[in-house]
Amino acid sequence: MNTLFLLPNTDEEIIDTYDEDIIVTTREGRIIKVSPCSGEPYGVTPEELLGKSIYDLEAAGIFSPAITPLVLEQKKKVVLRQDTPSGRKVLITGIPLFNDKGDVEFVVSYSYDMSQLMVMKEYLENLESEMSKVKGELAHLRSQQLHIEGCVMESPSSSRALQTAAKMAQLDVPVVIQGEPGTGKTALAKFIHSQSSRRDAAFIEVHCSAIPESIFEISFGGLDGEGYMSLAAGGTLVLNEIDQLSAASQAALFKILQQPHTARVIAISTTSIEEAVTDGRFREDLFYLLHLASIELKPLRGRPDDLDQAISRFLAELNTNYCQQKTLTDDLYFHFLQLSWKGNFRELRNVLERSFIESESSLITLDDLPIAYQPDSDERIGFELNGQTLPHILESVEKKVLLNAQKRYRTTTEMANILGISQPSVVRKLKKYANTTGGKMT
Repeated sequence: MNTLFLLPNTDEEIIDTYDEDIIVTTREGRIIKVSPCSGEPYGVTPEELLGKSIYDLEAAGIFSPAITPLVLEQKKKVVLRQDTPSGRKVLITGIPLFNDKGDVEFVVSYSYDMSQLMVMKEYLENLESEMSKVKGELAHLRSQQLHIEGCVMESPSSSRALQTAAKMAQLDVPVVIQGEPGTGKTALAKFIHSQSSRRDAAFIEVHCSAIPESIFEISFGGLDGEGYMSLAAGGTLVLNEIDQLSAASQAALFKILQQPHTARVIAISTTSIEEAVTDGRFREDLFYLLHLASIELKPLRGRPDDLDQAISRFLAELNTNYCQQKTLTDDLYFHFLQLSWKGNFRELRNVLERSFIESESSLITLDDLPIAYQPDSDERIGFELNGQTLPHILESVEKKVLLNAQKRYRTTTEMANILGISQPSVVRKLKKYANTTGGKMT
């Protein structure tokens, strides 16, 4: 066994660099080494400890109890709690150092203020709780596969919308869902209903603009109390096309919603209700009654990840429904990526199914598209996948689309209106692709 060298008269030692409470005692209980922080928990200085007997310090109530005698007795590491003269609680650990005869020669002890340890413990518990919460939310979203009833929700904006919807489902508050036709607003409302405590009650959807002003209030209250509010009692009432209501119908709806009812209200709008309030087209009091939470669904043309997945998913569904095994040619796939899809998911599904039916082979081509969707001969992209990543594919498609638009329209403002982006974005993108081609895009 190696001889231990621990010299009490050494001028410089590693212990001097530690900012923790470390004490070294001999087997007789004499303190021979202290760190600069030693004694701080006990209200004494390091100099006042050095050379003292731990037995005397214990008798004086400084160390209560002393750890060195326990380490000497048990010949192993000992951990205990000490009470300091100031009332602080300290967690102290004592470690034996043996000589070549197997006897304890020295005891090294170090301590921590238990209040600091409790703060750390509380922090770790809170962190663990937050992590469990996040994991639960992620697991919940994954279980929904980030898409609902024919709507793909995998792009960043869609994922945020779905996450907000999941949160709102648990809060049981009025929700406004805004977005272009076909972006999945009704499907998202059904998702909120299915994830809420009302899932087993009725889900009633009302197209508000189709109800005449003269019978609007009766439709909700009913002649014998059997209107929409009664049908949706305890469940969810979806007010579709709420932005299309006349002033009189808005007044009637505000009156209806002010009355006691048990239905959760989800309002659906194709335009911004905030802008409608600003323009005086929508009642401010009705807006505040409905607009406790808002979810916006971006158009499909602004969700390339969702568009890509929707094409694949709809095609798989069609193959299953028609017992076929058809695929898209690469140029048709790229053409789908560059179309504006003003009807969003509904339009995409319709065009894809029409092309599917029209195709007479296992390959669906550009020529199988409805005439209105077929590109001119000089607009055909002509790309092949060749293992390219989606971002690279989309960038190539974007470049081709800008080139085609530049040929058709005279100004960047016209291009911006057609492409559904801002004029500065058009200018920036044209400059970007001009740099990559070594000259001006013409």
